[in-house]
Amino acid sequence: MRRTLRALIVAGVVSFGLAGCAAPGADAPGQTDGTQQATDASSAAPTASEETTPAGDPAAEAEDLCRTSSDAGGDVCVLEGETAADDLTFSSFRIVKLIDSSFDGAVQVSGAEEVIVTGSTFGGDLALSPSRGAVVKLTEVDGTLSIDGARHATVVRNTVGGDLRCGDGVRADGDGNQVTGEVTGECARLR
Repeated sequence: MRRTLRALIVAGVVSFGLAGCAAPGADAPGQTDGTQQATDASSAAPTASEETTPAGDPAAEAEDLCRTSSDAGGDVCVLEGETAADDLTFSSFRIVKLIDSSFDGAVQVSGAEEVIVTGSTFGGDLALSPSRGAVVKLTEVDGTLSIDGARHATVVRNTVGGDLRCGDGVRADGDGNQVTGEVTGECARLR
């Protein structure tokens, strides 16, 4: 909803600004001699919301979400209080923070140095593979929560509907986790 509202505001401001820049007596684009020509819908410029990535590309959709919703910018993505319906893959950020957000699909974070997930809900799997560390706390994952490649993981007071998996070499700490499925690797001691 916020992205749609932003797109409408931006489109309105841009069109107002373009109309104000026209020379007095000059015809506006699409007008000749005071009459407006019909614009073919297929040739119209896309709005800000239409310029987003094609549906079904989880990495591009994650990048769009970070670009439009994150205050951090650059190679840091901080999403707080956001909602997303599709699968997402965060693969081009050094730091990813998902705070008090809701994701209906599966979420994957790979290639980041640090990942922090707190107070969020995931309708699918949550797969984290940071190079340094991961923190997952007070979060509900309907699917499997897996952490691979991290040097350290802190997993505290989460509810996991599927499995809780820690890959080889992940030093994991935490407690108070409720897991319906199997708990494997270093995560085995985190219940």
